Order: sequence, then C-alpha cells, then structure tokens
Amino acid sequence: MNPLQISANDSVDDVISKTSAARAWLNTDKEDLSLKSDALTLRVSAHIPGDSPAVKDVFEPAFKRLTAMTQGAITVEGFWGGSLHKERDGIDALVNNITDMCPVYSAWDAAAFPAAQGLSLPFIFPSAEVATAVSEALYHEYFKKDFEANKILMGRLVATSEYNLFSREPITCLSDLQGKKIACSDGMEFDIYQALGATPIGCSTPEAKKRFSNKEVAAVSISDSAAHTAGIYKDAGYRTSANLVRVNLEYGLSHHFWNKLSPELKVIFNQWLRALAQAGAQLFYGLAGARARVAFKESGIQFIDISAGEIKQWQAKLAGVETQFSQKIQSLGYPSKQMIAAIHESTRHYGQYSANELFSDSLNNPFINITPLN
Repeated sequence: MNPLQISANDSVDDVISKTSAARAWLNTDKEDLSLKSDALTLRVSAHIPGDSPAVKDVFEPAFKRLTAMTQGAITVEGFWGGSLHKERDGIDALVNNITDMCPVYSAWDAAAFPAAQGLSLPFIFPSAEVATAVSEALYHEYFKKDFEANKILMGRLVATSEYNLFSREPITCLSDLQGKKIACSDGMEFDIYQALGATPIGCSTPEAKKRFSNKEVAAVSISDSAAHTAGIYKDAGYRTSANLVRVNLEYGLSHHFWNKLSPELKVIFNQWLRALAQAGAQLFYGLAGARARVAFKESGIQFIDISAGEIKQWQAKLAGVETQFSQKIQSLGYPSKQMIAAIHESTRHYGQYSANELFSDSLNNPFINITPLN
C-alpha cells in the first residue's frame, strides 16, 4: 500500500497530513458565494443525521464550493435524517422529482445492481480513495447500464473504508463467527459472511443499529465513521479488523435536475461531483474514521486485529467467492471475467497514487463519461 494513502489505523494527524488537497478545496472562506437571481437549487437528501461529519465536514462545505464554482448559478438545499423520503426509496424519489440527489446504494439491492457487487469482493482495495477512483473509472463500461435502467443518472460513487466488526463478545478467529448473526449489507457482503460460516442479516445502517441495540444480532459489520455517526459503537465492547470488504455507497442523480443545466454548467457540475466523491472517501471515511477511533478508545472498546495466520484461513474460506460471483453474473449476461480483471488492473494503477494525487486528479482530470455531458 502507498504510505501516502489513508490506512485503516491512521491517526487523526496522519490523515490530516494526507488530505491537504481535499481540505483546501472545501475551504470557501474567501470565495464569493452570492447567488444569481435565477440560480438553480439542487436538493440533496439522505438518511444520515444532519450533525454527521459527512454533512458538516463534507457535504455542506462542498455545497458552498459548488456555488463558487458555478459563480452563483447553483445553490444546494440538504434534507437529512430521512426527512424527505425513506432511506430505501431513493430511486422513486429521484424519478418522481421529490429530490435531485440521494443514496441509491447497490448494497441495498443486489438484484437491481448485480455488477456493482464486484466492488465489494474481499481483500481487493488498499484504501477508500483507491476503491472510489476504481469505481468511477469503471462505471461507464460495467455499472452504468444497471443504474440507468432504473431511470436515474449517477451522481457520485464513493467506496467506504474497510468494514470492521463491532461486537459485544470478542471475535478473534473463524470459530468465533460460526453461526453468529452479523448485521451487514445485502449482496456481496452477505455472501462473504455466509461463506465464513456466520449468519448474515442484510440491513441498512439504521436497521443494524436497532437490531444490535435490541441484541438481535451479535455484531455489526460497518465502517468506523458510520459506526460512530450512527452510535452503533455505544453498544459494542470490541472492534475486530480483518479488512474483508468495502461497500460502494452511490448517490443517484435525477434527470429532472440534470436536464435544467446548460452545457457549460453540466461540465462544471460533473467536475464537482468527481471531486465530491474523493472528498467523501478521504474526509468522511478517512478523517472522520480516524476521529471515530479516538472516541472508540475513550469509550473503552477493545481493538482486535486478526493475526496474519488467521487471515490466511479466512482467505481460504473466501477463495471461491469471486468465482461464484463471476459465474453468477456471467449467467445474467455480464462480461464478468473482463470486469473483474479490470477491477484488479485499475486497483494496481490507482494504488500507485497518494490520496492528494487522487483528489487533484479527480478535480483537474475528471471522468467525463459518468453523466451524459452532451
């Protein structure tokens, strides 16, 4: 792993030193944020709380940056805590012009987004920022068809930091997982825990919090930043790190808003979306994750790192997951072998970049085939 990428156990100071480009982009203190009289309003909605670091440290500063980039032609209104629509109703909300950009997570519906499950294959990505770059780079060729079949466009793809297990009892080896109910995402992560011998329970973060609090599940698989934001860690005594999986958390975009934009604004808006993706990966999953780990330690949570020898056993158990996934989506008509090879090759390519380089590249050389610019 490139030492200038964000690792799972970096300190707050470590992450701050690695994310200067993204943090500078979000600083609009000296920018003109005045609006044009005919400014368009982008409605962004999500189930995350309004006081979440994702909102306060990423979204809200990024909204100001969008206004600055468009010279007052676009302003943004955020709707948080599920105030505009239910968390899993994002696609309908986009299609029916209730919102303009919101979560449409592929991890919530593996049947609708089978190809995107490949972005959660185990042990692939070294960091959230690399995984995000890979997902956006490969979106047009491999994932676009499934999302646009639902009559929506892609806003931004953001990969999480590694998911850890938050539990009441220690999980140190495979035997500790056997038969245990684990709250996790649907799709690939569900298959991973099933292959390891656990009993996966597919659910969203709010659902996982409720089930863990009610002792319906033994553990929750989730990123550090999300575990802190949702308060899941408060019911946990242990955090087990195995770097099994990352999940892609896509935000869809409505045709209604996109079609209002002039050709010039489409170019700027796309540039903003690409930078927003990297900023989200680096500053919510990276920096907020580091701050979350401080809070975990202060609350008395014990950190468990799976030993190298034990990890080999987990890898052996999961050796067939990629093959099974490939065969499954190939039977559905997807070029699975080509896609998986592209994921690995793209990971090797972007794995050479630092976090700052990945951010700068997303801003200065944005992908132009995610949203239809013409």
